Amino acid sequence: MRRQRRTMIMTALVGILIYSFCLFILSQFVQQDQINHLAALRNDYQLIKKEQRQRLLKAWANDHQLTIVSDVNQPQTLRQKQVHDALQQNQLDSANPYHLQHFRGQRYLLYLLDTTDNNHVQVMVKKYQTVWQHSNLVGIFSFIYMIFWLIILLAQYLTYRQQRRYLQAVVQKLQQIKANEQTESLITKENTPYTSLIHAVNALDKHNQHQVEANSLLKRRFQSLMGHLPVGIMLLDNQGNVLLHNQMLAVILGKQIATNQHPFVEDIQTYALSRMIEHTLRKNRNHHRQIQLYGDSDRFVDANVIRIAHSTEDLEQQVIVILYDLTPIHQLEQQRVDFLDKVSQKLQPSVQQMTTEIAQLLSTKQFDIQLVEQLQEQVQNLNELLTDTIALNHYSQQDNTLPQRFNIEELIQQILTKQDSALKKRQLQVEVKIKGNKWISSYPQELQEIIQNLISNAVKYNKEHGQILVLSEHNEVENYLNLTVQDSGIGIAKAEQKQIFERFYQVNPQKKSGSGLGLAIVQAAVQTLNGTIKLTSQLNQGTSVKVHIPL
Repeated sequence: MRRQRRTMIMTALVGILIYSFCLFILSQFVQQDQINHLAALRNDYQLIKKEQRQRLLKAWANDHQLTIVSDVNQPQTLRQKQVHDALQQNQLDSANPYHLQHFRGQRYLLYLLDTTDNNHVQVMVKKYQTVWQHSNLVGIFSFIYMIFWLIILLAQYLTYRQQRRYLQAVVQKLQQIKANEQTESLITKENTPYTSLIHAVNALDKHNQHQVEANSLLKRRFQSLMGHLPVGIMLLDNQGNVLLHNQMLAVILGKQIATNQHPFVEDIQTYALSRMIEHTLRKNRNHHRQIQLYGDSDRFVDANVIRIAHSTEDLEQQVIVILYDLTPIHQLEQQRVDFLDKVSQKLQPSVQQMTTEIAQLLSTKQFDIQLVEQLQEQVQNLNELLTDTIALNHYSQQDNTLPQRFNIEELIQQILTKQDSALKKRQLQVEVKIKGNKWISSYPQELQEIIQNLISNAVKYNKEHGQILVLSEHNEVENYLNLTVQDSGIGIAKAEQKQIFERFYQVNPQKKSGSGLGLAIVQAAVQTLNGTIKLTSQLNQGTSVKVHIPL
C-alpha cells in the first residue's frame, strides 16, 4: 500500500517536471516568436525610414508598443541608458542583433536596427512578454496537460486498486490454505499481471486440498489401526509427556487417559514400569520385561519401553511404551494348575477307595455284591471324569471340520436312550418338543455334548417323580436353533449361579456322582459354535438352560 502511494507521488512529481519542461520549451517558442516578430518589424522600419515619414514612424512604433532608441555618449533617459549599457557590454552586434535584458525588475527585448549618419546606433526596445502573459495559450495547454495527467493518475490508481484486490484475494486464499479451510478457486481475467500468480495459487489450493484429504484419510486409518491394535501403546516426548495413546492402553491400565499432553506418571501407577520409562528417558536404553500392574488394573503385561531415534533435524528423542496383556495367558496357566490340582483331588479319593475295596475283597476272598457295585460306581466316576476332561480339552484346540446335516430329534432320542436306566430309577417324566424343521446343518458332536450334559444334569439334580422338558426350535428364516432343557429339580441359589460354569464346580459337593465339568463343557461347546447360553433357576423349583446357536 505504501509502495503504491510512493509510486503515485513519484508519478505526480514526474508529471510536474514534464509540465515545467514543457513550459520551458513553450517559453523558448514564445521568445523566438517575439524575436522573429522584431526581425519583421525591422524590415518595416527600414521601409518607413526610406520614405522619411517621421509621423508615420511614431505611429507605427506606438502601434507595436516598442521604442526606438539611439545610442549617445551621454544617455539622458532610462531607455538610452539601458541601450548604452547593452552596447558597451557588446551584448548587441551585427552577428547577434537581439538581446533579452533584465532592467529594474522587468525584462526587455532589444533588437539592433542600424547606424545613423552621426554614427549613432539605433535599437528597438520592447517589453518582453513571458509565456504566462499568453494566458490563452498557457491555459489551454495547462488544461489539456492536467486532463491528460489526471487520466494517467486515475488509470494508475484503478490499476493499483485492482492489483490490491488481487493481492488481498491471494493473501486471503493463502491464509485459508494455511488454515486448511475449504475455499473456492479465484477467478481472474486473462492477460493480467496476476493471472499466472492466481492460477498458481489455485493449483496450490487444489494440491493442498488433496494433501489434506490424503492426510485426513491417513489419520483416520492410523487412528483405526491404533484403536484395533491388541496391544497398548503410549508415545512420550523427551520430557516424559504423553503425546499419543490408544484405547487398549486405557483398558490395560484400567483408567481413562487424558487426550492432552500430561506427564506419564499420572497414568502409570506401577513402580516397575515407571522405573523402566525413567531409565529409558535418562539413559537412552531400551527395556523389556514381564511385570504385574497395580492400582486400578491387576494385570500381567509384557512391557517394552523403546527409544525412537530421529535425525538431528527432527525431535531429539521419543519413547514408545508397548504393553501386551498376558493376563489371559496367566489365567489359562492358573486354570491348568487348578485343573490338575482338582483332577488329582478327584482321582485320589476314588483310587484310594478302589484300593481299599479291592484289598477287602482279596482279604475276605469273598465277593460282596455291595462292594462290587461301589467299585463299579467309582470306576464309572473315573471314566466320566476322564471322558469329560478329554471333551473339554477338545474345545481348547482348533477344529477344521465342516458342518453336517442331521436330524435333531433323533439325536435327542439317542441321548435319552442312554439315560433310560437313570430316568427309570428316579421315575422321571421326559417331554420332547420339536418346533420347525427337524433337519439342521451344524456340528453334531458339539450339539451332542451340549444336550447330553444338560439332560444329565437335569437327571442328577432332579427330584423323585420330577419332570424334564427338552425343547428344540429351528428358525429357518433367520437360520438359528434354540435348545432348552428345563427340570423341576433342586434349583440353584442366585449366589451360586455366577460360578455354575466354572470347572469342577458342583452345586451339591456332598454328592459324589459327577465330575463338575458338565456345564463347563456346555459353555465351551456353545462358544465353539458362536452361540450364547442363558441359565435361569429358582431354589427348590427347578432350572432352565437355554442355548442359542446360529446355523
